[in-house]
Amino acid sequence: MILMLISMLLAWTPLAQDAKDPKAIDFDIRARENLMMGKGANSKRPYYDVVVTKQPTAGVLIKLPYTRKGGKFSFDLHHRVAMTDDFGPTAEVTTVVEILSGGTTSIGTYTISDKINPGDKFEEPIVKSSTAEIDKYITPLTTKTITLDIKPGPQSISIVGQMTILTRGTTTTRVDTPGTRIAIVSNFKFLETPQGTVLKEKD
Repeated sequence: MILMLISMLLAWTPLAQDAKDPKAIDFDIRARENLMMGKGANSKRPYYDVVVTKQPTAGVLIKLPYTRKGGKFSFDLHHRVAMTDDFGPTAEVTTVVEILSGGTTSIGTYTISDKINPGDKFEEPIVKSSTAEIDKYITPLTTKTITLDIKPGPQSISIVGQMTILTRGTTTTRVDTPGTRIAIVSNFKFLETPQGTVLKEKD
């Protein structure tokens, strides 16, 4: 019985090794604890709130390790919406975030824009970090994957919010007050560039 168990474990080991992407690189998420919105009930992925700020330490701060070849860092961007029972008619929502690197140097702004309908749900339930009543209805909605080319060497990046624009009929509301939580990010990945691949610099 013991020999059979050992044989089964040995047979499964290569499969487990093959499942891991050899180009994946570990990195540190150094966002403040209060920015953790929660974790996916199915995926167990962490979801972080993005606030309007120009201070990298106040955003979703990520420390990337040293690489000789550089790589690609990606994450999913979501709207941050309160889906209350009285959400009202369909709304057009545009969310804009900015990526800061090397202090306050901007390396780009990224936009996600969608129509949100009453009763819309996210792809998975979120187990919230906060039990406050105000956070009860907050949910990520829709997904846009953002991919960044990372140059060789160590680097820190911070995801910060710029604004959310909500339009219903002829009424448009713009939210860009510093400290306001306007977006949600998740599904962070960092893959090393394969040998021989040349990274293109952004214009």
